[in-house]
Amino acid sequence: MNRSGMKARFSAQRRRLLLAIGTSAAALAVPRGARAQAAGPEVAVIGAGAAGIIAARRLKAAGSRVIVLEARDRVGGRAWTDTSSVGVAWDRGCGRLRASAANPWVEYARLNGFDLQATAPERVALDGLKSPGGADTAAWHALRDRLQAELEQAGRRGLDLAAEAALTRKTREDAWYPMAVAELAARHGVEPSSFSTLDYQRDRADGAEYDVEKGCGALVANAAREVDVRLRTPVTRIRWGSRGVTLDTPAGALAARVVIVAVPPSQLVQGSLGFAPFLPVEVLEAHHHLPLGLINHVALRFKRNVLPSEAAQTFRLRRNNLRGLSYATRVGGGSVFSASAGGVLAHELEAAGEPATVDFALAELVQILGGDARRHFDRGAATAWAADPYSRGSRSHCLPGRFGARELLSRPVGGRIVFAGEHTEQAAHGTLHGAYMSGLRAARQAVALLATG
Repeated sequence: MNRSGMKARFSAQRRRLLLAIGTSAAALAVPRGARAQAAGPEVAVIGAGAAGIIAARRLKAAGSRVIVLEARDRVGGRAWTDTSSVGVAWDRGCGRLRASAANPWVEYARLNGFDLQATAPERVALDGLKSPGGADTAAWHALRDRLQAELEQAGRRGLDLAAEAALTRKTREDAWYPMAVAELAARHGVEPSSFSTLDYQRDRADGAEYDVEKGCGALVANAAREVDVRLRTPVTRIRWGSRGVTLDTPAGALAARVVIVAVPPSQLVQGSLGFAPFLPVEVLEAHHHLPLGLINHVALRFKRNVLPSEAAQTFRLRRNNLRGLSYATRVGGGSVFSASAGGVLAHELEAAGEPATVDFALAELVQILGGDARRHFDRGAATAWAADPYSRGSRSHCLPGRFGARELLSRPVGGRIVFAGEHTEQAAHGTLHGAYMSGLRAARQAVALLATG
């Protein structure tokens, strides 16, 4: 090689060496947080509802790199506080903190400036503005107590029956039975012919119930402020294997070591979230065994208080069919009523559309309160959770004969996939605190999976 060639070769080697040194120096100069972000998340959470948010918070506190992907343009999932449609804050989804003795949201609310008001879950049956007489009231309470006792007894015996099948003929033929069924549907989203007695009995609800002044949805949104959430980012497929997971989204693919799937079971049942390879058959079946019942809400705003009392009340119109609503007054401290329908009635009203649903609720109130209710009516709004593409319902119930599905979904799959959500929490299913507890459990499992590779 001549002298000029050697010189050119030396110059090229020197450039490569300086480039390497510069690259290393630049890497050392990048802040630690930026390097962690560049490395990508260790855990990806699908769904920014209560379960996903709590899982992400706990993982972040444990030092894990975590990101939450949410298909909607908001956080909260089925916890959603509406502040615009009727002029006060009202919850379109879950609207109360139950089982306060074991509900971690109660402490979180108090620590974060959310006022709580104790509620009386007892619903009064009204005939016009009058409560039933003493004998009728005693018969109503006796029927409710008997129905509850029969369901509890069947569950304690380990009977995984349709709840209605566990009820005695005396209970089912009672004059108050249609009202009791309507109450169950308004609370559980499905009639007693469709949910398991064993699953029902295993639900624990100790302690007072609380309304959240700013709304349950606002409470969950507050918790989401501390985590990295990517809105409008639906995950369409999860590719998983021994090396980790890859999430397919319209914005591109995202790789992680572990994924927490914190979406309702309907997302897997309807095929909007796919897996490659397919999930084990028993896991898919478990999602089918935990469908979502339907509870829809109606908010009615009046120009003034149309009740003779200024105190908050809860009531139903006395009816001999399943077509009545449950009403709560003084929502947001103003002249707003919130009405709830569950099960078959909720599906019928949602199919009829929002204006028809508002008219139905207003007409029933007029039967109770008289013409002043219609004259002073301002405006209303109604929910439609069955049509929501990211939920397709309100809260899970276990089909008769399928008890155990929740426990199965609380186990990791393939060392890479963890499920979370109220449908995975046996002792608190269908509740906001059930979602919270499932998020804590999912975070613990994800940390354990990360530790094992």
